[in-house]
Order: sequence, then structure tokens, then C-alpha cells
Amino acid sequence: MDRRDSIKRRNTGLFSRTLGTLPKSIMNSNNTAINSKRRKIPLMFVPPSTKSPLFVYNNDVDQRSFLSLGTGSQLVSEHHSAVIGDTESVMSSRSLPSTLEYTDDELDSVHQWLEEERQRRSMTDPGSPFPNYGAANDTDELMSQADRLFKDHESDVSYTDDMGLKDESDEDFAHERATVASESRKLAQYSFPLILTFVLEQIFSLVSVIFVGHLGKQELAAVSMASMTSTIVLAIYEGIATSLDTLCPQAYGAGQYAKVGVHTQRCSLFSLVLYIPAALFWWYSGSVLGKFIDDAEVVKLSQQFLRILILGGPAYILFENGKRFLQAQEIFEAGTLILFITSPINILVNWLLIYYLGFGYIGAPIAAVINFWLMFILLVLYVMFIDGEECWDGFSKDALSHWYDLSLLAVPGTITLLAESLAYEVLTLLASYFGTDALATQSALSSLVSLLYMVPFALSVASSTRLANFVGAGNIDAARIATRVGLCASVACASLSSCFILFGQKFIARLFTEDPQVIKMITGLCPLVSVFVLFDGLACVANGLLRALALQAIGGVLSLLGYYVVAVPLAFVLAFQRDMELVGLWIGNGTGLLLIGLVELFVIYRVDWAKIVEVARKRNQDK
Repeated sequence: MDRRDSIKRRNTGLFSRTLGTLPKSIMNSNNTAINSKRRKIPLMFVPPSTKSPLFVYNNDVDQRSFLSLGTGSQLVSEHHSAVIGDTESVMSSRSLPSTLEYTDDELDSVHQWLEEERQRRSMTDPGSPFPNYGAANDTDELMSQADRLFKDHESDVSYTDDMGLKDESDEDFAHERATVASESRKLAQYSFPLILTFVLEQIFSLVSVIFVGHLGKQELAAVSMASMTSTIVLAIYEGIATSLDTLCPQAYGAGQYAKVGVHTQRCSLFSLVLYIPAALFWWYSGSVLGKFIDDAEVVKLSQQFLRILILGGPAYILFENGKRFLQAQEIFEAGTLILFITSPINILVNWLLIYYLGFGYIGAPIAAVINFWLMFILLVLYVMFIDGEECWDGFSKDALSHWYDLSLLAVPGTITLLAESLAYEVLTLLASYFGTDALATQSALSSLVSLLYMVPFALSVASSTRLANFVGAGNIDAARIATRVGLCASVACASLSSCFILFGQKFIARLFTEDPQVIKMITGLCPLVSVFVLFDGLACVANGLLRALALQAIGGVLSLLGYYVVAVPLAFVLAFQRDMELVGLWIGNGTGLLLIGLVELFVIYRVDWAKIVEVARKRNQDK
């Protein structure tokens, strides 16, 4: 007897004993599956039973049999009526037994059969009677019984995971009954490590400026210009990576775990191809910067910085995509852990290269390149040895396709980030026309707002991931609750930031400067800025929720209109024509943000949830 026949015989014991006791309500489901974090077992087909003849399909020698368990289903082979005996036991309304006896060999053979069946089903025509392979539907009763059934084997990850049985730590997004309290706890759990991550990332950009600033004013001007240029360019690839805020969590929520890795590969390749023109721009950046900067030495040093930084760009892009890959799996602490490791190393490397080893100015970009690659390498090691590997099925040629579909999400996300980044740069440029004191005040308040922005931005990413998980799983009720919790959290956190600015204005002013005139200007603007951060936080989280719903195009259009049709023109008019100077700049920008936030809220309020879920389902099936 060949190995295939022996596998079939061993399958019989476990499955016939288990499926023979399944409840009738489960068996009558059109498309039932055991939902788990890593695998889903379709119950539409069951392995062969030695008590029944085999059902032969395609006249294949490999007689893989199944029993159709769909609603109103009949036996699929008129030549094998003897299978009635088995279906009677399957259709009986009995609970799973509290214990089952099976061997490791039986479990191994079952796993092999499942893998073969999964591969066969993946090739099924979408027009077949079973297009929703792997979807979960009304399995709460089965799941609770299965948990009790295999409670003695929960510690054995290879068996429980491969069989698709749900771990206590896994979530069933399709059937989770979300509440405001539970979602608030989840949001806090997700957000705290993200806040630390983003704050640490903000600090990274300051390290080079601080170290190089002590070398001379030309070096300081050059590193500031190079940092600003690189930040704007890299924002393009951060914007492209926001497409994964939609694709990966939705695929994960739908149980399409391999597609999480495929989406990440596709986005990474797409970004790396688009990085080629950016690298060329950095290499020849001197000709562009020379049109804005009169000092030839500053232009030369800025170009030198950017040319070295070209080597670190790919690592930065891969790290940003890798973070989304893990965040989609509810792994938010990885980025924080990596930055906690690399932050002190980055400071040490800057000091070693710039001062101790005598590299001087060029030590700063070299340190940045080392830091980017170290971050990416640590992320890969995290996936390999700690967590996240279950959504990685290796490199796939599918990553070379569907780039146009990816761009439909990536381009609006890029526009949104660039619109906001460039708007702040324009306002800072306009502030320079009012003198050194005004520029210093604007720089200090912009730095403060950028730092406080990390809190709503973390909430935005966490809320987006959570909402996309539920959308991918088709759980509309939980998606609505996650949306409300995210928006309320944004208002609460923005209110705290507002109070900090309003009541801590003197502390804030003295934190940035000792100049009496600048202190006076900062404290005078703080009440206005405290209102501004309310609008900023609301618009930020609302935009994240639009990403979860795959409505980036709407967010991108709103950002363009809000910033460049309302905010910047209004700021210019108030600042220059109405002589309101910095007050006019902040009122104009705040008005644009308020309009963006309100319209985004209206879009979210009027969203067709059934349509959003259906589009997500098709996306997860097709790509």
C-alpha cells in the first residue's frame, strides 16, 4: 500500500470521530470555517471515511473523497449512495466530546491533507459554487467546543495552529462582539508603543543637526537643508506605504494571511523602483538647491550629505513597509523595541564618526545610512525569531503584478502626506519675511506641534489597523464601534495637548529660547495654537479611518483642497494683506484643517458599510 493510502486511513480516525458529533446548525452553514489567526479549516469538504465509498471526481486515480455539507446539499455521487450512513452521523445534533484520542501521526496526516485541499481550493474558479473559500460564518458554537476539545494541546503550537484551531490569544475578527470599553483598551494597547516609536523617530532627525551644529554655521545650514530635502522626498515613500494600512489589515482580518506578505512585497518593489529618480535627484541636488541658496559652500555640503544618504534610502523604505506588515498582525511593539535599541546606537555612531574618528561633517550622513540599515536588519530578525512569520510565505511572483491597483491607494496617500508637509514648509518660508524673531517663533511652535502630532498620528495608525481588520472580516457592527472609539480618542488626546499648550505657554516659551521678544511672541500665540491642535488631531485620525476604508482618494483630494485652496491662500491674505503676520498664518492653516476634518467626518458618517465590506472581500479574493 502506498503512502497516500496510508495517510487516508489515518485521517479517518480523527475526522470521523470529530465530524460525527458536530452540531446540525454548523453543518447546515453554506460556507463554514474554523477561524484562527493562521489557518482556516473549511468544513465544506471533509477527508475520506473508510466506512463510505470514495467519491471520484475528474476520473483521477487519486480518489480524494468528500461529503458535501452545504445547505440543502445532497450526496454528490449517484454511484455511492452508501455514504448515507456517514452523513447521518455528521448531521446529528450532538456536541463535540470533551476529549478525543488521537496520535501525532494522525495530526500530521490531517495537516498534510488540509494543505493539499487548500492548494486545490485556491485554484478553484471564482465562479464555482464555493468562491469564498476560507471565510468564517457562524462558528461561535463550534469554536467554543473546539477550544474545550483541544485544551490539553493548547501548548503545542504546531498542532493547534496547523489545524486552524483558535488560540486564546488569537482574535476572531468576523465574530468579535466589540464594545466601547474593549475597543478603548485595544486602542490604548496599540497606541502607546506607536507613540514611543514616532517620538523616537522624530528624535532621530534632530541628532545629526545637534552634532553637526557645533562644527560651524555653514555645516548647520547644510545639514538642516539636506534634512528638510530628504524628509520631503522620503515622505513620498511613507505615503506609498500607507496603502498597506488598507491592504494588509483587511487581508489579515479576512484570514488571507499569505496575502499580507504579498502586499508588503508588492509595495516594497513598487517603492524601490520609484526610488531610482529620487536617488538621481539627490545626486544632482546641488543644481536645484543652488537656485534657492546663495552660499556655494552650503549647497556643496548639502549635496554631499544627500549623495551619501542615497545608500540608506532602500533600507528606510523597506523598514517603513515592514512596520506595516507587523502592525497589520497587531504587532505594534516591534518598531518601539527596534528604536529603543537603535536610538542610543545612533547617538554613539554620530559621536564616533563626527568627532572621535575625525570624519567631520560627512560622518552625519554615514551614521544615518548605518542607522537605517540596522533598523531594517533588526526588523527582519524580529520577524524571523520573535513574531510575524506566520504571514510570510516566502517571496512570490504575485508581487510583480497589480501595481496599478496598488497605485490607486498609494498615490492619494502620498498626496496627503506631501500636501501637509509642504504646507508647513510654505508657512515657515512665509514667516521668514517678518524677521528673525518671527521666524524663531514659528520654528519653535512648529516643532512643538510636530512633536504633539505624534499622539494623534499613533491613534490614526492604530485605529486604521483595527478598523481595517474588522472591514476585512466583514464585521460591520465592530467596525462602527472601532470608528467611534477612534474619533473620540482623537478628540480626547487633542484636548489634552490643547490644555498643555494653553496652560504651559510660559514653560514652552522658555524651553525653546531665552530671548524676551521671542518668549513674548510665543506666549501670545499659544492660545491660538491650542485651538489649532484640536483641528489637527481630528483631521489626522479621520484621515487614518479613511485609509482603513480604502478611501485614500477622498482624503488626498480633501488635503489638496484644504491646504492649497483654503489654508495657504487664506494664511497669505491674513498675514500680508491684513497685517496679521504670524496670527494670520496660524488662523489660515487652522481653518483649512478644520474644513478637512469636518468633511472627512461627513464622509465617514455617510459611508456605505456593506459596499465597503464587499469591495474589501473582492480585493482579498482577487489579489
